[in-house]
Amino acid sequence: MRFTRGAAKRLAFSIVSGAQASRLRRVKRLGRRPLVIAVAVVACAVVGYQLLPRDESRIGAVLDETCARLTQTRDAGSLSALQRFLSGATLPQVSLRAPELGEELNGVEALSARAHDLLETAPLSFALNSVEIRVSGSLARVEAELLVSVRGGGEQRREVRHTRVRLAKREEQWRIEAVEVDPISASEPEARP
Repeated sequence: MRFTRGAAKRLAFSIVSGAQASRLRRVKRLGRRPLVIAVAVVACAVVGYQLLPRDESRIGAVLDETCARLTQTRDAGSLSALQRFLSGATLPQVSLRAPELGEELNGVEALSARAHDLLETAPLSFALNSVEIRVSGSLARVEAELLVSVRGGGEQRREVRHTRVRLAKREEQWRIEAVEVDPISASEPEARP
């Protein structure tokens, strides 16, 4: 066998004990194409896993949309849009407990009727912070800090409330089953330079 540059690339030393020690043997070489295909398949699998909607992201989207709809309620048109949204995003037996209400609201009709109060108060803004989602089958529990900002008169007041939300998965959609809002906790003042 002649040693050419191409032949040298295909040969490697083999460590074998006995009489045939240190002899050159042919080594089967894997081409570049299978390696590139394998890397591409693994990359696609990882990206696909990250892009598939998971329960936690779906639950977060329902809660974020609820906060956005509550914040946008300013007139009769946005109120009716909120009421339609609530009928689809909540279960019929939904319950809401908050100290300001004075009573526990049960059912979508009670929530929709009480949503009218949003038009009679100063503009409110709702957002969730420090969200922890725990999913167990078709049930989920969320613990979060609800930030309620009251705007008006050139001054903004922010209230932080610990909130617990229960959700249930019905027909592949997460729907709100119960919301429990704790009393107002003092928020820390913003740091000013």
